[in-house]
Amino acid sequence: GVLHWCHITTLFENDRHFSHLSTLEREMAFRTEMGLYYSYFKTIVEAPSFWNGMWMIMNDKLTEYPLMINTLKRFNLYPEVVLASWYRIYTGVMDFIGLQTKTCWTVNRGEGLSPVESCEGLGDPASFYVAVIFLLNGVMMSLFFIYGTYLSGSRLGGLVTVLCYFFNHGECTRVMWTPPLRESFSYPFLVLQMLLLTYILRTPNINRGSLIALCVSNVFFMLPWQFAQFVLLTQIASLFAVYVVGYIDSLKLQKILCAHMASLALCFILMFGNSMLLTSYYAASLAVIWGILELSPKLLKMSRREVSLWAIEGFAWLFGTVTLKYLTSLIFGVADDAHISNLLKSKFIGYKDFDTLMYTCAAEFDFMEKETPIRYTKTLLLPVVLVVFGVITRKVSDSFSELTSSSFGGLVYHALQLLAYTVLGILIMRLKLFLTPHLCIMASLVCSKQGIETCPFWGRGGGVAFCHLSLMSCHGTPSPSIHCHT
Repeated sequence: GVLHWCHITTLFENDRHFSHLSTLEREMAFRTEMGLYYSYFKTIVEAPSFWNGMWMIMNDKLTEYPLMINTLKRFNLYPEVVLASWYRIYTGVMDFIGLQTKTCWTVNRGEGLSPVESCEGLGDPASFYVAVIFLLNGVMMSLFFIYGTYLSGSRLGGLVTVLCYFFNHGECTRVMWTPPLRESFSYPFLVLQMLLLTYILRTPNINRGSLIALCVSNVFFMLPWQFAQFVLLTQIASLFAVYVVGYIDSLKLQKILCAHMASLALCFILMFGNSMLLTSYYAASLAVIWGILELSPKLLKMSRREVSLWAIEGFAWLFGTVTLKYLTSLIFGVADDAHISNLLKSKFIGYKDFDTLMYTCAAEFDFMEKETPIRYTKTLLLPVVLVVFGVITRKVSDSFSELTSSSFGGLVYHALQLLAYTVLGILIMRLKLFLTPHLCIMASLVCSKQGIETCPFWGRGGGVAFCHLSLMSCHGTPSPSIHCHT
């Protein structure tokens, strides 16, 4: 975690020379929507009081003049609110005890330009802002190690996960180039949420504390990022598929659904009744799956092994989710998320409007570039994960009736989640930031001592892992030129 924090901090500093910029230049370094997000942080920081700053961003007349809007509700600004409160507390405490929080110099820029003042230290708002983001993403790397270790049952698996992440760093994250983007705040909590979910899937008797932790991590993931609901939709769909084929029971899935529903309700309240949450595919999917779990055993008297039952329940979920989403949007008159549906339509049927053309002109919203799988292959990430995925698939197809254990159910979930992330990453290149880290997590299973140990060479898991790491390092050493592909 410390190494990753130092790494992304150094990359950002080398790219922007952030510590040597003036205050104005630092603010200008936040391009596109990054500058918008930072401006609200600055508003709260510079307000006479924290609550005065909150009132200003919740009654904003500048962003969509002449309309007055609640930007906290519109733009998912809870990260800026939290960071601004921490900054005010930090500077207040430091001033009270008489400790200096920043050091300022006068920088002579030469070439006839006037000197500028440049301040360094956490007392500078922009420096504090990016420092907390990088610290959060450093902690995320520690979570990846714990995640890989827990999933594989080996600390070597955690090491494989972390090194795969570093060797494919430019494909895994862009926090070092775009710190204020919503994914920089949200994604670390998704890693925590998936770790907790893995624990729940493996535990025969779920305790209330783990469900509460799952709910809280869901809230922290959804609050900063509007797109989070679509990621959670893929998770719920994957879990439902695991249930359909018989690897988790309906009671456990219902408990997980309860945690998701509670987190959705909390986010709805904290987002001032944002109707987009209630009219989302995610909310519709939760309701439909709950209905299927309640009605299916009563209406469909078939064995869980029958493919016809899988088809009926799968169709019921798909049809019910789309229908309920359409009806709720119609009832509440919500069309704010139409641009996302239109973006997906543009991928399949060539649909065009102003929003989709604006999105697709940016490379990150285009299809995944052809070089990405090649880069995965050069670092051996893709070949290893394909082997792991093949072993899991073979076991499911050969004798799934003998493997309906909670531990293997977790592996099936991760395999299905990988498929979902692959589809997202291929359709929208920006979303490979979900795919690549999950590939790294799956790579940890090369060291697994449970669930996939019947692979012919798995008995030498340690030797295979070290051989894999050695070969991977030949092409995997991170460099700025590779990072620029993200």
